[in-house]
Amino acid sequence: MVKKEFLRSGLYSALITPYNKSGELDTAMLCKVIKHQLDKGVEGFYCCGSSGEGLLLSNDERKKILEVVLSEVSGQVPVVAHVGALSTRNAVDLARHAEKTGVCAVSAIPPIYYHYSQNEINRYYIDILQAIDVDLIVYNIPQFTGISFTAENPLLKNRRISGIKHTSMNLYDLERIGKAYPEKTLINGFDEIYASALAAGATATIGTMANICPKLHLKIRGAFLAGKNEEAYALQHRLNDVIQVFVNSSVFPATKYALFLQGFDVGQCRKPFAPLTQKQKQKINSAMNAIADVL
Repeated sequence: MVKKEFLRSGLYSALITPYNKSGELDTAMLCKVIKHQLDKGVEGFYCCGSSGEGLLLSNDERKKILEVVLSEVSGQVPVVAHVGALSTRNAVDLARHAEKTGVCAVSAIPPIYYHYSQNEINRYYIDILQAIDVDLIVYNIPQFTGISFTAENPLLKNRRISGIKHTSMNLYDLERIGKAYPEKTLINGFDEIYASALAAGATATIGTMANICPKLHLKIRGAFLAGKNEEAYALQHRLNDVIQVFVNSSVFPATKYALFLQGFDVGQCRKPFAPLTQKQKQKINSAMNAIADVL
């Protein structure tokens, strides 16, 4: 297995998980989706995160997905495995498998449901790191977990915490982390603030929408880096028009339906996610048609 280093300035797809008609993993379709995204310019993959329905999968399924992704990618681009779990035992198990399989880094949400102390949460990350030799990217998603990571958290002093996936609207926290830890990679996690996150110091992004319109992300980044701010924000507005429809419909089912419109029958999201209504599908059809020129 060819291992590739994490790219500090990459566009990573928060890869979806395809299912067949029986609701089981569709690894053949997963390979097709990966190839398509590589052809469209995706520069890395983030497996079994929120978009990949990671917490709705068994550990065995998560391992299988990662093995398929790494085999299909074959060292062309870096792959990050999300290994976050309710228990340290499961997270460590996934992390050890990920390292053995050949990822460039692992990532993890904090442990959720029980109200752990900050020391307990930080210990969870340290336990993961002590079980492996690859670096870890903290997955900061307070909207889902109720836990925020800021520059004041001593966990970030750990040299093997190589970056933070900042899926939060609080760009002040992102900027402060970048100021305190310039050696760490700041990774944007919300597609709808990509241009703004770049201005706040993010150099990479891991996005759900990279599954369906990575070229638009690359155009936003290109315009921003060229100092064409008006163009970057105009492109961001176009992306956000689509995101608004997806959010109003249910983001992850909408993403899968958008892939279906592009010729990839990736199935529906697992329950308790509900199927989209016909009205929701019609709105997604219109939103996708509006960005057809940048797909």
